[in-house]
Amino acid sequence: MENAVQSLDGGGVFCEPCALAIGIFDAVHKGHQRVLSAAKDFAVQNGAKAFVLTFYPHPSKILGAKNLEGCPLIYPAGIRAELLLDFGMDGVFFKDFTPEFASKTPREFFDFLMEKFPNLKCVATGENFRFGFRASADVKVLKELAGERGVETISVCGVLDGGEFVSSTRLRKALREGDMQSFSEMSGRNYFCQGRVEDGRKLGRTIGFPTLNLKVSGECMPKFGVYASRLRNLDTNEIFCGVSNLGVNPTVGECSPVLETNTFNVPDFGTGANIKVELLKFLRAEEKFASIDELKAQIAVDKEIAKNSFAFKFPEFYA
Repeated sequence: MENAVQSLDGGGVFCEPCALAIGIFDAVHKGHQRVLSAAKDFAVQNGAKAFVLTFYPHPSKILGAKNLEGCPLIYPAGIRAELLLDFGMDGVFFKDFTPEFASKTPREFFDFLMEKFPNLKCVATGENFRFGFRASADVKVLKELAGERGVETISVCGVLDGGEFVSSTRLRKALREGDMQSFSEMSGRNYFCQGRVEDGRKLGRTIGFPTLNLKVSGECMPKFGVYASRLRNLDTNEIFCGVSNLGVNPTVGECSPVLETNTFNVPDFGTGANIKVELLKFLRAEEKFASIDELKAQIAVDKEIAKNSFAFKFPEFYA
């Protein structure tokens, strides 16, 4: 397949035998992974491709009450696709979730699947999957419609964590509270931001704490504050431990959210480098200091606390 990420809003038809995992898959957490694994296993056993059908924006933004903004997505579409491909899926297909698409009857929805994937062999979903006009149909209806076309269905139960099912809703709550450990446990990976390093005000250099800066934006971001973090240069695969501030840095008055990372060992790269920053542990909330000297003193304290966290969690960096 030439392009592993494609849109279903063009005229394309995808004729390869395939198992199709359907869902939003925001953050691709452990519950999602169970659905994806079901599609992958079927594909391997039946000589098919394992594809994903996902949507943008979140359907709640179209189906929800007018006074509600709908579920904020944890990761943008590009990162979601990357996570799905990293999990081993053969292709990711996005469909614009519009009012017109939402108005399809359950049968029209399944007809759409067969139109786009005429050699569809299996559909895998979570057991609470809903589809069709006003989300009127469930996995039982899906099985009936699929059976008429000779397509198998797999509905997968969720994954329990702490007596509750893992969900994107719980992941969003963990981010808002700065509970990075719970996020990692439920998703199977650390929360991360990635992109190209951008120039900042260079204030950090003047006070002895140079930072690598990422402009960040998103529908659902972690609690603003200071985190123990791990930075990877995606161009060289080098890893650095450090401390990151996520927010608007009220002491110097940033206008939009920035992720500023100061590593324990200063790297030999800067603006333009492609980096990934994992937020591992929330240290403190963002605050405004009376002076730059107070900010400098607090950063030094933050780094010592972060080092203690890393020495416990990643002793290989401190051998």
